[in-house]
Amino acid sequence: MQRPTIKTIAQETGLSIATVSKALKHSPQVRPETRAIVIEAAERVGYELNMHGVQLRTGKTYQVAAIMTAPGPKQNEWEGVEYAQLLSGISWALEDSPYRVSLYAVRNFEESQAVIQQIVSLKKADGIIISGTRADDPRIRTMQAADFPFVTYGTSVHNAPHAYVDADNEQMIRVSMARLVDRGHRRIALLNPLSDLSYGITRFESYRRALEVAGLPFDPALVAHGRLTPAFGRENVLTMADLSNPPTAYICANEASALGAFSGFHERGLVHGRDAVINATDDLNVSQYFAPPITTYYLPISEPSSLLGAYILRRMEGEPPEALQTLLMPKLIERCDDRLTPNR
Repeated sequence: MQRPTIKTIAQETGLSIATVSKALKHSPQVRPETRAIVIEAAERVGYELNMHGVQLRTGKTYQVAAIMTAPGPKQNEWEGVEYAQLLSGISWALEDSPYRVSLYAVRNFEESQAVIQQIVSLKKADGIIISGTRADDPRIRTMQAADFPFVTYGTSVHNAPHAYVDADNEQMIRVSMARLVDRGHRRIALLNPLSDLSYGITRFESYRRALEVAGLPFDPALVAHGRLTPAFGRENVLTMADLSNPPTAYICANEASALGAFSGFHERGLVHGRDAVINATDDLNVSQYFAPPITTYYLPISEPSSLLGAYILRRMEGEPPEALQTLLMPKLIERCDDRLTPNR
């Protein structure tokens, strides 16, 4: 039995060989409904596209490199969203294209720099997606200097305009602070990511401005930066609860640190809603299962990950980066009133 060819699909559909060929290559010259007919016929006759031949003809790899920090073998602490969850959404977004995701799991920022330099110089992929952006990110400069298509999960402050997707961290902290102040809190702690991360800087600056708007003093003892693990949340609650004027509210940058904060509450004999409250931001909504459930700013990881996939496709087609910039505002889920009730 002969292997099905493009000619086989043309005979099956009544379309020209040129149209079938363009449809299989996802050419914009072919209408979506026509491409759907071709794809359905290709699957029916068992046609397999010879990607190696396509790569030789076009010079493309049809690979999108996703460069993400993966936990090392000795990193046993949960840090919230893992790279696999982000990767899944990107893969779904590329499903109807000829592109596939290649994961480059790196241990740290320096390793990600080296990997990007290699991919760009050897053209091992047609586009790159990165996360964990810095305020002035040398990885972004490398890709921009080479005019290499890329999208970042996270903004940057000092780099030239580029395609990105991120949560609206400025607005999220501003709204969170105003809400807690409205509920009577005057000592609000911020458990923030590492200080060199761009979104950590944005959150901290928004926190400072919110204090100024509320007429409240800034106390550096109420701010902590670090890896967002349960241990980080627990350690900082233990430290801050011992202050002469401790916080009555904690804003945790993810649910992992919020979980640790609850452990700190238990250690210090604090009762959520009586002595202090915890708010969190995250993409998994695990906090609905905490006891008690806590107020959370929730952004399903599927939303930014699918946009990352869509944007890298558009960037590789030549769309300008300025048209591919989105900040997503997470949904506020109020599971607690968050006013303190001393008699609880």
